[in-house]
Amino acid sequence: MLKKLIFAVVFLTFCFTTALAQVPSPQPRCVSVLQPSGDVTITWTPSVGPVGQFDHYTVYMASVFGGPYAAQVPTITVQAQSSATIVGANANVGIRYFYIQTTYNSPGPINSAPIDTISSILVNAVPGAGTANICWNQMQTPLLNSSSGVYNIYMEYPAGSGIWNLTGTTTSLCFIDTVFQCNNAINYRVEIADNTGCVSVSSVDGGVFQNIIVPSTPSMDTVSVNNNNHPMMNWTASTAPDVAGYVIYISTNGCAGPFTTIDTVLGMNNTSYTYLTGNADADSLTFRVAAFDLCGNISPAGNCIQTIYLTTVANICNHSATLTWTAYPSIGNGLAGYNVYQATTIGGPYSYLGTVPPGTLTFSATGLSTSTTYYFKVTAFDFSGNNSSSSNRKIFYCAAPIPPNFLYCVSATVGASNRIDVTAFVDTAASVLGYKVMRSTLNSPNLYEQVGMIAPTSLPIIMFSDYNADTDNKSYYYTLINVDSCGFDGMESNVGRSIHCTAQANSNFTNTIKWNKYEAWDGNVLSYHVYRGLNGLIELNPIGTINPSTLMYPEEFTFVDTTVWGELNGDGNFYYQIEAVEGAGTVFNFGALSRSNIAIAKQEPEMFIPNAFVPAGGVNTVFVPVTTWANYSNYQFDIFNRFGENIFSTSKIGEGWDGSRHGRNCESGVYVYLIKYRNAKGEDFQRKGIVTLVR
Repeated sequence: MLKKLIFAVVFLTFCFTTALAQVPSPQPRCVSVLQPSGDVTITWTPSVGPVGQFDHYTVYMASVFGGPYAAQVPTITVQAQSSATIVGANANVGIRYFYIQTTYNSPGPINSAPIDTISSILVNAVPGAGTANICWNQMQTPLLNSSSGVYNIYMEYPAGSGIWNLTGTTTSLCFIDTVFQCNNAINYRVEIADNTGCVSVSSVDGGVFQNIIVPSTPSMDTVSVNNNNHPMMNWTASTAPDVAGYVIYISTNGCAGPFTTIDTVLGMNNTSYTYLTGNADADSLTFRVAAFDLCGNISPAGNCIQTIYLTTVANICNHSATLTWTAYPSIGNGLAGYNVYQATTIGGPYSYLGTVPPGTLTFSATGLSTSTTYYFKVTAFDFSGNNSSSSNRKIFYCAAPIPPNFLYCVSATVGASNRIDVTAFVDTAASVLGYKVMRSTLNSPNLYEQVGMIAPTSLPIIMFSDYNADTDNKSYYYTLINVDSCGFDGMESNVGRSIHCTAQANSNFTNTIKWNKYEAWDGNVLSYHVYRGLNGLIELNPIGTINPSTLMYPEEFTFVDTTVWGELNGDGNFYYQIEAVEGAGTVFNFGALSRSNIAIAKQEPEMFIPNAFVPAGGVNTVFVPVTTWANYSNYQFDIFNRFGENIFSTSKIGEGWDGSRHGRNCESGVYVYLIKYRNAKGEDFQRKGIVTLVR
């Protein structure tokens, strides 16, 4: 520091008194501005000189460095005194400069040259964009070697409260303080210490400052899912000291958003949250977090992390489940892989199934027990093994193919020659590939063979037509077997046995019909109806009914048709069909029907030929054979005279000879007839004889 002009004068005096003992001026150390007066306390290191030579210290002050300097009163008369307060310095409005001079006696009053000039510190605090820009002057240039060189910046909040807190330190002459208060008055002061133990204190300045700086953005650490499928998240705290809490955002469309606010968390160090109304078992959920301060400033939303979304696909045929999940971002010190776990209750305990590398997002859980509920979860883990994130808990029921509750053979009926229609009632809720149709001529388990397969439909009634059945000669047993969705045989139906009917023509103009029992309705057989037909057409109404409950051994049934004689027209072929009616006793109450094949009883043709006739006035006026059950297609009737001439010929049944030839009456006498015909069995016959014409 430059010496004052007075120093030069004193120095000249000193030159003249070099031989005299002197007391040097003290070294100024600190200047403190007192509040609110602006008075100044200046501190120095006392002078050391010959005993008895000290007279007093005088403190000089100026408003500018170049002066003029004015002595402050009173003077200090105690050599060991190290400080003094300058009243009225008004250092709170401007910089004040000081130096100290010693006056000693040798033998008259002599002033020692001042050592250095020191100034008060004037602070200027200006509001910035969410900051306080604080600057001040340096006390000395350069600072004393004993100075710490470090400025401590104190903040009084609220202004006038007397509560001062250190807000920062610097070796510069300016400091930018981040303001965390919301539109409030704040004061600042600066202090710098000297190693002699004193502290220089600046003036006080302040104003109204507003926090408009957003907090630092927090970083999402992990997002996991708990046993109730509620998302849980953790994040690193914002580094801003005035953080009041955090805003939680969610997206169901990944990091592309849009994001909506779901909640806020209060407290700077509250860095975890469980979304109790969220369901991470329905989809992958994405979360971000932002910090907000007490002034309402909100940081940008941080990184986004999605929950691991786990799904399962059942393979019930091999008792396994294929697990698939969404990828998880890097975690901790790097994603090392995924662990797969399973339990039989949602709360565990979970057992370890296996581990897959980071790029694998699928796993096959095998060896599962049927009819058992499992819970699966997948956890992402880092290389340290200290960080993990869990997926949703996926419930999985290891089901077997749904078996049918029922499989009922409604009927096995002859639909046409060499065709048997098998109808069944099935459970459409069952898991099936189809239904095997099994056939046998004997009701023995080892003798059944598959004759067809019925594909499943949405309809409960299914039918199969067996076109390879010899319906005219055999009765067949049918049963159906459910083939489940895994291809295994399941439930087997009741047996449906077709009815095989036979018909035998008797010589006493009756027909005997026989048939086997229908098997095996749950309601047994209520009755058997016997239908008959001529010329290949079965009549609508039965000719007889048999109630099997009245029979002692109802295994095979016989019915005798005694009304054949009343049906002389036709070719002698009588057609019969049996119809079985299901009785009560089944829960389905179908009242099903089963019809047999059509059996034919072939009656032999009968022919009655008179031996004489009288064309005029006789009982027989026309000679005509009376026939029954003959085959009309090959019928031929001829008359010959005694010379072998054919005098009459016809192929029409019922047409006779009236005893004439070419319109002229033949004479009485004996004539020869020849009749050709075909019986019901297809055999050709002829009848030859004589007839007498009487006139």
